[in-house]
Amino acid sequence: MAVPGKLASLLEGLVAVHVATRDAALVPDEVMAAAALLELDGRSLTVYLPDATAGTALANLRDNGEVAVVLSQPLTHRTVQLKGRVETLRAAREEEREAVERFAAAFDAEVAAIGLPPAALRRRTRWPCAAATFAVREAYEQTPGPRAGEPLAPEGPR
Repeated sequence: MAVPGKLASLLEGLVAVHVATRDAALVPDEVMAAAALLELDGRSLTVYLPDATAGTALANLRDNGEVAVVLSQPLTHRTVQLKGRVETLRAAREEEREAVERFAAAFDAEVAAIGLPPAALRRRTRWPCAAATFAVREAYEQTPGPRAGEPLAPEGPR
């Protein structure tokens, strides 16, 4: 399947990032990422997985690399799912921390606006992280409604 041509605009405002992996026995795992940042090529995404919470996901990615990432905007429920295979898995670099923190702060602001208590946000782990980069090979609409589950066309959302 073709990847949407305008991945950057498709991902704009999507600040909640959930990463799904699976082990060799097909047992799934899900973890919330601290951030998801589009690479310069416009076709690859790096998700930042907190070391404190992503042990199983990281083991799965080292084993088979298969990943599904769901990104959403809590205020509107606009949601997309991206799938691919992790090409690089490494420790996040200190120079990436500011971008990760900025992304995480955007999530915090969004969920604070809908009433999540500040104490809950302070408990969320952001750093240190592993950085997992994958080329997006599939993209699906997941916003609740009649188009949920439909592949996104190469030109982007309809």
